[in-house]
Amino acid sequence: MKFYSVFKSARKPIQPTMIVPTMIIILALAMALTASPAWAALPGCTAGALSALGVPNLTILSATDVPAAPPNPEFCNVFGVLSTTGDHLSTGSATFFIQLPANWNGKFLVYGNGGLAGAPFGSPNPVDQALALIKGYATAVSDTGHTGHGLTPADGLGIATDARWALPAPATPDTTKITDYYFRATHDLTVAGKELVKGFFGAPKIERSYFDGCSNGGRMAFVEATRFPDDFDGIVAGAPFMDIRSVIAGAGIQKTQLRSPSAYIPAALLPMIDQAVYASCDAADGVKDNLIQNPAKCSFDPETLVCKKGQTSNCLSHDQANTLRAYFSATRDEDGRFIYTGAAVSDLHGGGYDAWTSGFIPPTSFSANEPWGNLGFSPAPIGWQFVDHILKFIVETDPNFDVRNFGVSGGVVRDGALDLFDRKTEAGDGDVPSRVLPFIARNNKLLIYHGFSDPALPAFRTIKWYENLSELTGGFGELQENVRLFMVPGMQHCGGGPGPNIFDTLTPLEDWVEHGIAPNGILAAHFVNNDPTQGVDRTMPLCQFPEQAHFNGTGNVNNAANWSCTANRKLLDVGPNGAMAGLGDDDDDRDHDHERRDHR
Repeated sequence: MKFYSVFKSARKPIQPTMIVPTMIIILALAMALTASPAWAALPGCTAGALSALGVPNLTILSATDVPAAPPNPEFCNVFGVLSTTGDHLSTGSATFFIQLPANWNGKFLVYGNGGLAGAPFGSPNPVDQALALIKGYATAVSDTGHTGHGLTPADGLGIATDARWALPAPATPDTTKITDYYFRATHDLTVAGKELVKGFFGAPKIERSYFDGCSNGGRMAFVEATRFPDDFDGIVAGAPFMDIRSVIAGAGIQKTQLRSPSAYIPAALLPMIDQAVYASCDAADGVKDNLIQNPAKCSFDPETLVCKKGQTSNCLSHDQANTLRAYFSATRDEDGRFIYTGAAVSDLHGGGYDAWTSGFIPPTSFSANEPWGNLGFSPAPIGWQFVDHILKFIVETDPNFDVRNFGVSGGVVRDGALDLFDRKTEAGDGDVPSRVLPFIARNNKLLIYHGFSDPALPAFRTIKWYENLSELTGGFGELQENVRLFMVPGMQHCGGGPGPNIFDTLTPLEDWVEHGIAPNGILAAHFVNNDPTQGVDRTMPLCQFPEQAHFNGTGNVNNAANWSCTANRKLLDVGPNGAMAGLGDDDDDRDHDHERRDHR
């Protein structure tokens, strides 16, 4: 069994002494991969010199020579504007950053964006991003063609949840910006960025090209793999927002919890719910360690938490139990066909259900268009922010639209609402399994990871996609030649949570693409309170799906040395909670679904 740590040379079982905080690892790797010469200006790192390279569709606004600051090397930080063209639309524009390191390794890495983008900042695996310049990658990221704006500094994630850019006037969508966000800007940046990198370094070609993104960046990864299979040799896709239909499921749970104060589950009740889930399910994977390896196998029933006669605390009302059941349940169309999975029954508090669904404070009004006020920004839960803005400004094209009027209720979406939603959003989807086959045919590699406790984009959706794709490729064995999925127990959205959530995906992807060494397992670590300054309190291997990590039966359960990735298919086991969420269905044929809609 081989695990990958963030040490480039680590292709042997991880020993306990190798588990050190991420920043120490990065510093050690920096010392191994880069020298620390005195700073000398990179030749050609000026706006004039870069403009003179004549790369089509790029306008260079500035170029700053950034001195080496270990562990990072010296690099040229380029800022500019990309003109997006084609697709029978007017020309758009996207701001971008490209970093050109003095220790260039001949490779190019593009970052995906989180949320609805809106700024040239990426959402890659944070360990990958920390290693990229150290390894010598030229990197690029854009704002995908628009600028997001919150209302005030208190809006928090407003820049990433703002969709007002998509609707300059009621019923007048900006199709250019929407198309750029969906797929065009990233592809155009990839094409132009490669030319700029080659011109700057005087290289005849880019040796290898990679993409790395999580959440919406994971959607961008899937779109690249399905629309532009020759853009990248290897892709990392974390917690992919692969189909925007997740917003339909989000609208359904918001409508359910906002029906009345008695249906709303406040954040204070979530630790109690988590304790009940662990009591019900923690030991089902063979070891009681406060980590659920396969939440799909659980059989937790929210009704068990309904208040008994005379009980007034640490329990749920019947309406709250129904809300929780809705959260765990799949969304379907009027014919009972699968639309989107429910969430896993694990780790709802501490950045889970509280941050994404209920919010840390209750709504000020259960009937208002904006229950938390502030045009769908903070203090509204993050999930509400996305649902509210995507429905208002992209789907319904009405800035005054009320989420309650969208046609989903009781876990069922009406056909008319579904058709409208798909017409407005499916150009940004990357979820049709057959459309990744050309990427596979080129022998490219796709490495996917997803936290089982993700409150934003349920991990079961990614599992269903992977299972469907395996049917097209002849089974998991054949699929794993090019596409591997790593489930992360206890990790929330792109990080966080009580599970092992710090790991390197860039190094195993490199070794897979460049040396044919496929990753069977990836070492992951967890910091005390998710704070790197407090040290590591848990390590564990992440195993390729459908393998479940196996505890060897002795030693500390928090030490990866006592776990292994063995040949098993335990993550295919589906219990009551997995079935409730939509796993095990035979109706998730997205290829057929797209054909059905095309003929309507």
